[in-house]
Amino acid sequence: MLRRYDFKCIKCTHIEEQWVDSSDLFATCPECGDTAQRIISSVSSHFKGTGWPDADDAWAKDHERAAKRTHP
Repeated sequence: MLRRYDFKCIKCTHIEEQWVDSSDLFATCPECGDTAQRIISSVSSHFKGTGWPDADDAWAKDHERAAKRTHP
């Protein structure tokens, strides 16, 4: 199965997104032709809607206090 991964060239440090088999750890850099290694990229997430506690919720404050009591 092909998946999208980011690869960074070992030689020229060019970063390229490529569709490869999930077991492939290396690819060829399209800029210089040298070896590019698969890298882990950061993912951003933003949870929206109800049910996600924030710092002002009583639920969050109770759990924060409980965590401080059990983990000095």
